[in-house]
Amino acid sequence: MFTNRKGKALAVIAAAVGAALALGGCSAGGSNGAGDGKTLKVWWWENDESALSAAWNKAIDIFKEKHPDVKVEFELKTYEQMQQSGQLLLDSNDAPDVLEYLKGNATAGVVSQAGLLTDLTDVAKERNWDLSSSVQNVGLYKDGLMGSGQRYGLTNYGEYVSMWYNKDLFDKYKLTVPTTLSDLEGDMQVFVENGITPLALGSADYPGPHLLYALALAHMNEGSLAAYQRFDGDVDWDAWQKAAQTVADWTAKGYISKNSTGIPAQDAGNAFEAGTYPLFYSGTWWGGPFSDNITAFSFDQFLFPGNDLHPGSGGNLWVVPEKAKNKDLAYDFIEITMSPEIQNLLGEKGQVPVTADASAITSPIGQLLSKNFAELQNATDGGLAWYPDWPVAGLNDILVQNNTELVQGTKTPEQVVDAIRTAYDQGRADAGH
Repeated sequence: MFTNRKGKALAVIAAAVGAALALGGCSAGGSNGAGDGKTLKVWWWENDESALSAAWNKAIDIFKEKHPDVKVEFELKTYEQMQQSGQLLLDSNDAPDVLEYLKGNATAGVVSQAGLLTDLTDVAKERNWDLSSSVQNVGLYKDGLMGSGQRYGLTNYGEYVSMWYNKDLFDKYKLTVPTTLSDLEGDMQVFVENGITPLALGSADYPGPHLLYALALAHMNEGSLAAYQRFDGDVDWDAWQKAAQTVADWTAKGYISKNSTGIPAQDAGNAFEAGTYPLFYSGTWWGGPFSDNITAFSFDQFLFPGNDLHPGSGGNLWVVPEKAKNKDLAYDFIEITMSPEIQNLLGEKGQVPVTADASAITSPIGQLLSKNFAELQNATDGGLAWYPDWPVAGLNDILVQNNTELVQGTKTPEQVVDAIRTAYDQGRADAGH
């Protein structure tokens, strides 16, 4: 999904996590209150222009048709609200029946461990929900760690990060889609020689860490990925060192502008839309906006060349708070979002559905994203590698800050990796892993 992925400072998040755990302890075993079966409270934060909002509003319409006596109370929240106060909201007696929530150890992992989410494992079995896809692993948590254990949420869409490119500019300079990292660097060098900065980065936001992570994944395998994301073995920090050195080299060569350090993701995406940059490394959440807004040139995407592993996962989660008053209605709504009608609508609008009928998707952007996501999802060697900030709380801020300083040249690659490693190790220790 498209969010600005802003995190909180490590110390602040650690305090919030502690507060959530304490609250969870207080609420354990408490009564949820009897629902009247006449009201469904739904929260999400997607803006009205997004494919997700369009699909979920349609799901509400279908829900109302099936439950004519039920009143739907919808509240639009913000990403920042749920990032910063989600734990407290879940522990409130005014918690909704179903809401969009952040996947990951530091978010859904924390609140599931605190007893604030309903365990959906048996519900999924009773209702015969098909959650066999590995994309749904983002809803599984054991001792706060994502990827296995009990089911506390499920997603109805997926996402991955790729290189968007301006086909007209590639054709103008007789360039082909790169298949290796060396090929990519060769293409970028051609642009530099013609006075064009190749890469719209947005170092002040998530695109910077996503690029750094992709370059690290170039030197990782499934074993070293498991070590980084799930603490299964020793992290390969040499891969991160090589990645940081590459970012520094690309900046020195003019592939990345030092001015990108003050640019957020939205501005970088807008600059690609305007044709200012030929390349933009970012996620599938841009598919719909690019399809709607880019009219002056043709665009396409390719996966990061030479990599088997790519940033991506199932999307954010539908969760049911433990204190929800009308859980059965919440389950009905979730089920509708997984229906063929809603899944196909997501695909048609340029989002990545998890169970859509591919033959029913007719929009070019929907066909492109669904095809590539299916290949990543079904890959036997590599595939989706989650995101770099997921392992521990507060890591996103550390990644953004240090990537910014790397591009600015105020920190060496060694200093950057040391800072990331220190925050990672401390966050892992704080979480008891």
